[in-house]
Amino acid sequence: MPINAGPEYFAAEKKYSEARSREERIAALEEMIRTLPKHKGTDHHLAQLKSRLAKLKKETTIKASSKPRFSIRKEGDAQICILGLTNCGKSSLLQMLTGVDAEIADYPYTTKLPEVGMMSYGDVQLQIVEIPSTFDADFMSIVQGCDEIVVLLDGEKNIFSQEVELNKILKDHRLADKKQLWVVNKADNIVRDVDKINISAKNNSGIDKLKEELWEKLGMIRVYTKSPGKPKIVPAIALPFESIVQDVARKVHKDLLQNFAYARIFDTTRFSGQKVGLEFVLKDLDIVEIHTK
Repeated sequence: MPINAGPEYFAAEKKYSEARSREERIAALEEMIRTLPKHKGTDHHLAQLKSRLAKLKKETTIKASSKPRFSIRKEGDAQICILGLTNCGKSSLLQMLTGVDAEIADYPYTTKLPEVGMMSYGDVQLQIVEIPSTFDADFMSIVQGCDEIVVLLDGEKNIFSQEVELNKILKDHRLADKKQLWVVNKADNIVRDVDKINISAKNNSGIDKLKEELWEKLGMIRVYTKSPGKPKIVPAIALPFESIVQDVARKVHKDLLQNFAYARIFDTTRFSGQKVGLEFVLKDLDIVEIHTK
């Protein structure tokens, strides 16, 4: 049964779909609940929203009494943090992925503050943050809000002992359930670990493979839009895996959703150009051409 919600509800729903942090999702859900029409036809939907809100609030960690001394504003389509013990090559990896001029030295604790760069990958932008090996609580709060963690190991040192220590750090900072990609750096002259990504930030070995794995681990897709008779629009829109045409229409402009007639999907298959509706499930690199009434 249609919920017949007003524009305030759909605006809040849009904020929820675009939220990057738990706090933003909570605020959007509360607004959705407040603006949702209350009648028999919305009872089930309201219960779902309240259940989702309760779960998010339960997951919310207790805020520190004082405001963190350091924070980084999320930019791009996702934020990825590099975490590792001192002198494992975090700055070299950040420089290789983003081109940022990070200080690199062969002595411990070279990086005193988080370093930030932007990595381009297939027409999307990913923010990469190097976290100092001091594991300061303020710096680790950045990791708690990120979308993915690169756990970097030094291939010239004992891998097992590093894993034990880093797993403890992740657990102590409530990060054990975060999306993680374990990477062995300085892997030029060691037996390669088949369970991890093996790279050499110094020689740029394995970096392209790492970028692919970073994107895949995020669980996102790149979707392009286009107007009839025009080329696709760049940059791509980054969306969660299994997003649908409705998500694209909402992301571009609310009028597209309200006046939607149909969409055409262009890809590399023999079905390219097929006519679909709002519920069509998209895949990576699809091009969506939306037609309105």
